[in-house]
Amino acid sequence: MTARYFAIIRRDVRLMAARGSEALATLFFFATVACLFAVSMSSNEGLMAAAAPGILWISALLAGLLALDAVYVRDFEDGTFDLLLMSPLMPAGVMGAKMLSHWLLSGLGLVLASLVVAPMIKVPTEFIGVLSFSLLLGTLYMSLLGGMGAALTLGARRSGLLLAVLILPLLLPMLILGILAAEAALAGFPYKPYLLLQLAMVIVGLGLAPAASAAFLNMHLRSP
Repeated sequence: MTARYFAIIRRDVRLMAARGSEALATLFFFATVACLFAVSMSSNEGLMAAAAPGILWISALLAGLLALDAVYVRDFEDGTFDLLLMSPLMPAGVMGAKMLSHWLLSGLGLVLASLVVAPMIKVPTEFIGVLSFSLLLGTLYMSLLGGMGAALTLGARRSGLLLAVLILPLLLPMLILGILAAEAALAGFPYKPYLLLQLAMVIVGLGLAPAASAAFLNMHLRSP
């Protein structure tokens, strides 16, 4: 049974690889937004270094939302979700696999891209690891909440805008904790409590988001 869930992930990754421009667009958007912030603060390197965690976090969250349509909306429109829900697979497991697909297709790439972008916006090398790990937890959480929001807004007009309105406020606690973790590390203060709180939010999301997303998806597919 587990192999079937991994087959869903392999399919999504393969389809995204065939549409390589979409994955590149997400990374390009992330790098562009981060660099625009950096250019606007280039005259004050101290201010840029202080704002760097927030710049990376905001850029990553906005870029991650771009990939949600590729993972959910197309499968809803072409009937893939109908077939998956008629299979012996657990609906929550299917949605969990789709969320992991989204993270592999966008979140992981954003974390790796942050390793390149961070030095460009004056993040000290010794603190890039903390910032990247914090982003890893944040992008995982974003994929969980984003999947839940995408399942709720499937079939709606301007679903991308509605999804952003629903999800971004829920991401604010993770955003704040991630920025605080990076700023604490930069200032020489303990940062592990913030990372542990981020990890706790991810664990709660893992327990709730796939089941809630499966319920939302069933609601849409059973509606006349």
